[in-house]
Parts: sequence; C-alpha cells; structure tokens
Amino acid sequence: MKPVTVSISITLQALALVAATAGPSWAQDAPAAPAGNGDTQGAPTVTIVQAPAAPTYPGSLPSAGFDPDAHLGPGSHSLTDINRGDRLDDGSTSTGTTSFRGTANGSFVVDGQSVPDGHTVRRGDTLWEISGRYYQNPYQWPKLWSFNPQIHNPHWIYPGDRVRLRDGSAGFSTTTIGVVRPHGAVPPQTIFLRDTGWVDDRTDDTWGELVGAPDDKMFLSEGDEIYLQIADGHDVQVGDDLTLFRPIRTVENENARGELVSIRGTAKIDRYNPKTRMVRARITEALDVIERGAKAGPVTRRFDVVPPVPADADLDANILASLYPNQVYVQNQVVFIDKGAKEGVKPGQRFFAIRRGDRWAQNIHTAGSQAIVRPRVEDDRFARVDTLKFGVDNDLLPDETYAELRVLRTRDHTAAALVVATKHEIERNARLISRKGM
Repeated sequence: MKPVTVSISITLQALALVAATAGPSWAQDAPAAPAGNGDTQGAPTVTIVQAPAAPTYPGSLPSAGFDPDAHLGPGSHSLTDINRGDRLDDGSTSTGTTSFRGTANGSFVVDGQSVPDGHTVRRGDTLWEISGRYYQNPYQWPKLWSFNPQIHNPHWIYPGDRVRLRDGSAGFSTTTIGVVRPHGAVPPQTIFLRDTGWVDDRTDDTWGELVGAPDDKMFLSEGDEIYLQIADGHDVQVGDDLTLFRPIRTVENENARGELVSIRGTAKIDRYNPKTRMVRARITEALDVIERGAKAGPVTRRFDVVPPVPADADLDANILASLYPNQVYVQNQVVFIDKGAKEGVKPGQRFFAIRRGDRWAQNIHTAGSQAIVRPRVEDDRFARVDTLKFGVDNDLLPDETYAELRVLRTRDHTAAALVVATKHEIERNARLISRKGM
C-alpha cells in the first residue's frame, strides 16, 4: 500500500494527540520541507504509514478438539494421538487400571465393563490389543495367553480363532466351524515329540497301514477320511487314536535294536469291522502330507518328566539315537539308550556321561600343526618358537562327569532319556553309567 505523506503544522499538544490516536498506523520523521514564504516555512512534517491488513485464509481453521477421523468407521481411525496417547478403533484407550473385581472364575469387572467369555479373532488382532480392549491394560496379555493353551505362539493368532478371556470358562470351545484347531497344549512337566518318534520293534509297534481313502486325492490332511488295514494280533476300539508315521532308519547295536520314524499325523477311529479288520478313521492332526502306505500304531509321543530315583544296580549304557540326526547332544534333548526294563532300568533313573583324559590334548589334532607351536616372546632372537609338550596316560586320570540324563520311559531293551544338565556337548559314542544308590 502506498504511504500517505501529510505535511502539517503542529504544536506539541497536537503531536501528543496524534501519537495517542494513531492506532494501527505509526509515525516517523520526514525530511524537512524546503524553506518558503508561507507560514509553514521550516515547520516539522510527519509521515503517517498505514499498517497492512491482517492476512486472510480461504475457509476457516478447525476449532480446538476437532477430530479429523470422526467420520471414519471402525478400523480406519488413527492409532496414535500425541495429545491423548494410543487408542483403539472403538475409541477406547489402551491404558488404564489393572484392578479386577470378581471371583476366580467369574466375569472380570473393569471400570464397570463386564468381560465376556471369549473373543473371535479378526484380521489385525493381537493379544496385546485384545488385552487392552477387554482388560484396559495391554500388559495383561501374558495372563490372557495363559487362559488359551491352544495358542502355541502368542505372536501368531488367526482370524476365526476363539480366544478365551476368562480362566475356566464353562463350556467354552476354542474351535469354530471351518477352523480346525484341535491341539491342546502339553501340560507342564511333560515333553511332547512333534514330528519324530522311536519304535522298538517294527512288528509290535506297527498295528496297521493306510491303504486307501474315499476322496479322490493323493495327498491327505486334517479332516480327511482314511482306511486302515489292521494287522493280526492287534485290537483297536472306536475312538482310539493311532499315530501315522513313516520309517526313517533302523538303529541297532549288540544289545538293542530300534527304529527312528517320521511322524506324519494322528487319526481317530470312527468305525471298525473285526471280520475284515478294516478301519475307517479321520485325520485329526497332520504335521506333513500323508500318503497311502503310511504306517499306523501307538507311537509314544508324550513323556512325563519324573523325579529322580536311585538306581538298584550298577549299569553301563550307550546312546542309540536322538530325535534329530545330530552327532552331539546338549541339554533338553531327548535321546534313546540301549538299556531298558529287562536290564532293570526304571523311570527317573539317572545316567551320567563320563570321560577320562585331557580334552584339549585329545582335540588339538583338529587344529593343525601350528596350534602346538608357541612363540618364544621372552627371547630377543628372531623367530624363536617352542613346541608345546603335552600328553599323559589316560589310565592315570580319574573319570569326570560332565552330563546327566534322566530316564523318562522304558521299553524292554531301550529307554527314552532327557539330557537335564551338561557342561559341554555329549558325543554319540559317550559312555553312560548309572551307579547303585545314585
């Protein structure tokens, strides 16, 4: 805007009045006017500059507290607000009290909210969000997980799953139509073999064979009907569960013989004809594709961890195999040894892995010739080295215990054992001993 310059004669009182009533304009001295013959010759001049108008914007600014997501439906709201913290799709906050009221198996009441028996998982749900929604505290998700033993991994839940929200909900089912999740969690202090097992004798432990299926498919899985031919000498009942498996390899030594098998799944018997010894069963668990020709039998998959018991006699044993084709074994692995009930082994009996000798000296040959050469750092002559001297008669050294195994279950000439403690790895040819009274 072009400044407006006004030349006037003023007194001190008038100048004070202009300064007091100037408003949005401001005043400043201007160059003195040229001398003339009138009364204004030599009078001071004042330049008044008008202030620019306030800027304007199209439309109007939102009012305080405006929610840009108010028009959006569930599932589309912003999840983070720097002013209010995190919130869920339904507008409720994910933080709050951790105080619960009610009986142990009753409905929790949190801030007047009644928690239902269960929740059906929807796309995008997590245990963290479900806990925040119903318990007003997302940090309660481990407790929520404890109510749902069918959830093996808390990071993986799927749409359609039913999640129990209260402990011991009567009549609550963790399965829904179209969602097959029949597997319960293994109780505490048990070991469950998932996809590999052990059978002592192929004849005794193999009760039948998968010979066909009513559906026109090659690969069978959960929910499929199958036909099993039961061998003579084995009796089954409707409702029995049989493990479906395929042999991997036979393991034997001079004392025992057994077979490592690949577990394919589980089948429940629906119908049995004793005359034809034909069974119709339904596959209730599939760990891998199941094909015709798979064997069926009561392969032991669950082992209870039992307390230790003293041995009745001295006994030596060897490791036959493990669940995986490992050359060494470590803590919490299940192995199979070549002694069983016929040799006096009982559940809870302790076996100790022992060895004798200098472990470093026994393994130094794998490191190469330079591993036994030591530079002579205290000699100022160039490139002086010493060859290390080692080696001792192992018969002069005592036996050292470096691992403990506990028998979980016995068969006639074999036993399953858990490695409960180790100082270092157990090799396949390790010597195991059990001593009377220990």
